[in-house]
Order: sequence, then C-alpha cells, then structure tokens
Amino acid sequence: MFTLRATPLLGTYRGHRPDATPETIPSVARLHAALLCAAGFGPRAVAGEDGWVPCEADEAALRWVEENPPTEMRIPQLRVSRQDAVAYRNDGTIGPVGGARGIRTLAKHESVTAVDGPFTWTWREPPPEPVAEALRALCPDVPHLGTAECPVTMEAAEDDPEPTHVLDREAMPFSGGPGTMLDVPAPGRLDELVEAHRLRRTGRLGSDRAGSSERSASPVPPRGAVRPAMYRPAGRTVAEVPWPEVLLVPLDRRIHERDRVRWCVAAHKALIKMLDAAAPPLLTGVYPDPGTRPANRLALQILDRDVPARLPAGARSALAVLLPPAAPSELELIYRAVAALRNLTVGRRRGEAGEHARQARVSGAVEVVHGDALWLEPAPGTVRVWRSDPPAVPDTRGQRGWTFTHAALLSLGFVWQGSGIARVHGRGAERDHALVDAVNAAGAVVLRTDPVRRSTVQHYAHHVHHDAVVRPYRVALGLGQLGGPCTVQAIGQSRHLGGGLLVPLDVAEGSPVPEHPW
Repeated sequence: MFTLRATPLLGTYRGHRPDATPETIPSVARLHAALLCAAGFGPRAVAGEDGWVPCEADEAALRWVEENPPTEMRIPQLRVSRQDAVAYRNDGTIGPVGGARGIRTLAKHESVTAVDGPFTWTWREPPPEPVAEALRALCPDVPHLGTAECPVTMEAAEDDPEPTHVLDREAMPFSGGPGTMLDVPAPGRLDELVEAHRLRRTGRLGSDRAGSSERSASPVPPRGAVRPAMYRPAGRTVAEVPWPEVLLVPLDRRIHERDRVRWCVAAHKALIKMLDAAAPPLLTGVYPDPGTRPANRLALQILDRDVPARLPAGARSALAVLLPPAAPSELELIYRAVAALRNLTVGRRRGEAGEHARQARVSGAVEVVHGDALWLEPAPGTVRVWRSDPPAVPDTRGQRGWTFTHAALLSLGFVWQGSGIARVHGRGAERDHALVDAVNAAGAVVLRTDPVRRSTVQHYAHHVHHDAVVRPYRVALGLGQLGGPCTVQAIGQSRHLGGGLLVPLDVAEGSPVPEHPW
C-alpha cells in the first residue's frame, strides 16, 4: 500500500482540460506533471547538457508511475461554482487594453471547484523502495496542482484511505457506466514533456523584454503519451430506479424552459440519425409486436446550471440522457452515439434571429452519474419536495371527476410500474385507479398544482393525438418511498423528451410549501 495525498490549502481546485474547458478533478497525468516539475526545478534537480534535469532516481520514479497508474483514488466532496466573475485581477503582461497599451487582466473564469478534503492516489501494490523514496522526497517540492492559484501540500503515506473510485483496467472510452474518465500518463510521457520544455527554451537573455503586446498563455503541452482510464465508484450497486444511469452532455448555452422539449426532440433525432438502422428500441420507442413494453425508455432532459446538480464544469446547461435498465448491447450503441454528439440544431421559430438561437455546442466531455445520485443532497434543516420544471402534461385523458392531482399520481404510477410499486392488472379505468392507489400506498402526495394558462401549450408536448387536448400543468409533490432524495425522475406524456422533470425544492422544516414554488 502506497498513497500520495494532495491537500488544497485554499479549499479550491482550478484546472483546464486541453480543450480549455474547466477540469474538476486533477488527473493522474496532472499529478505526474507536477512531480516532474518538482524534479526538474526543485532542489533535487541536477545539471544536464541543456539545463537542469531530474536526477536519475526521480526519473526512474516518474517512469514507474507511467507504467503503473494508481489503482484507487479518493475524491473528496466537490462543489463546482458556476457563477460569472465579478472582479478581475491583472496577469502582469502588457497588451492592448481599451485602445491603448495596458496591463492585461486574467481571462474570465466561470468555474472553480470547492474541495472538502484531500485528493489521494493509492497503489495497492507498493512501488519498489527506491521509487517510493524518490516520490516521498518530491512531494514537499510540489507547490500547486492545476493553476498556480491553487497551492497544495503533498505527502506520501503508507496508510489505507477509503477509496471512492477504483481503476477499471478493462474499461474503454465507450464502455459507459458510472465513473470518472481521467487522463493518465503512458510510457514516454516524461520524455515527451522534457523535450517540449527544451524546445521552448530557445530564447536568449534579454529577449523577453516587454513589447507592445505580450501573451501570458502557455502552449498546451503535447499529449502523445497520455491515455484515458476509467475510475469507477467504489462500493456502489445499480439502484432500482426508473433511470439508473445518466449521461451528462455539457452545452455552451442556456435553454429556456419553453424550448426544452424542442431541443430534446432535436437531440433525439440526432441520436437516431447517427445510429440509423442500428438504433435500438430503447432509443426509438418502437418495439416489436407482440412484446411487453418497458415502463420507461431512454429519456432526454435539459438541466439548467441553476438546478442543484453537479453539471460538468463550465457547462451553461447540460443535456441529460437518462438510461433505463437495458441490455449491454443496446447501451453500448447509446454510449457511442452520445459520445459522438458535437452540437445540436433546432428549426427556426418565428421571431428568432441568428444561428446562435438555433444551435448549441457540446462544450466538454460527457460525464456519467448514477440515477440515484444526480441531485445534491438536501441542506440540513430542510425537507425535500419536488416541483415540475418544465410543466408536465397528463399521460391520459383521465377519468370522470379526475383533477391534475390524479394526473400527477397516475404519471408517477406509469414511471414506477413494475419496479417501485405493486404490480397492477387490468385496462382503462381499472388500471388507472389501481396505479393511483399503488402510488398513494408508496407515500407519494401532491402538494400543489397549477394549470399553465397559455395558448402556446405545444411548447410542452412533442406529439399529441389530433383529438386530444394538451393541458400542461405545474405540480409540487412529495415522493414518499419512490426513489431517494437525489434520484432523477420525470413524469407525464413528454417525460422522455424534455417535459415534466422533477427538480428538488428544499423547504425549511416546519415551513409550508410556497404557494407558487415555480
């Protein structure tokens, strides 16, 4: 057992991926680079032909890390800030500012990660003692991880921190499943970075004087000897929820509530187009007859960055691809199609101008989370209830005397039938009443409903029978035993394409639910 531990001194971490999108977790490749920096510029460096270089012992230790990625990681609780910057500081270089020469300010940072504890990287099989000794000696010389404004203290230990993630050696980029894909150094990474540094050192003394314009951005390091590796959550099992797995696709723009069904329909069409004839029933919703249709198929929802969820860092919103239980072969197709998404395009509406109104770009890597862990935990002293955002649409025309309360309970019954509630039989009114009774027995309760009184109800339903009347409504409800406090759920006729998402609404204990919580 051998562990490297990095403790952020300011309780924050900030880094960037090669595509300039924010990085939430320091990768193993970044750890390797920080150790190399300490070896090449710290007190253990030795003189080489072109300047200071790592000593022989440190070089051997870094090559060992390339051959042996950590088998376990402990990732502390994280909270990613997505607020825009309100103040800027100088970066110390000269450039055009307001039409004259001036001091540049740092680029606008929209994201920083608050960290509740240290990051650890653990090897179950400890390294040879000379390697361990070199790594122990390098740790105190690592000043920061990520950007220079994130100082850390590093240490080596032989203790056994409880891992949160375990390396999956068999996983590939399209393997899917909850986990965190991180860059790890491959053999040759040390030589690659040393050579890139040598090529950068081509100036002469005095050649770095301030000119009319300077750029502070360093070039992106080469990545020829970097490979992805999957770290799976440790000790987690697949929860029995309607959608056990969620793929989060970061988008570079926010999408208004009234447009979410439209954008989700566009994403649905894009995925089907990519898979063409190979598109599985899980995606198309077209199942062979005769056969038993599952309660839920793949669902697409838009998550705004203001909701209490961990969206990919820097995302202004995210397309959430909700996956129900399905055969691995079907899920594999979905993983590949989602990973290939680069942008979404919708048709123009009256009054919309510009391409930006019609396009959203995928702004980073897809992240995968458990369906029972999408939302953040409720704050202490609060009670979690739920509100629909966007509005839901009843699944059926209902029964005589039914209200939106019955419609909401029936929709919950459709979502949970066959898993979270007692199995019901019959058809029509008999089935509907049985589903409502089953949902009531599970403790679900409707707190408030409010019909949407607009003429543009088509915003909340993607497909409706020509004889049906679309009646969108908002609802606040408690879910009882139907899922946990962090489980993703959606209800209603458009739950598979952008409608009826249930978003947490935390209310102080002893306080009533607000009259208009939407």
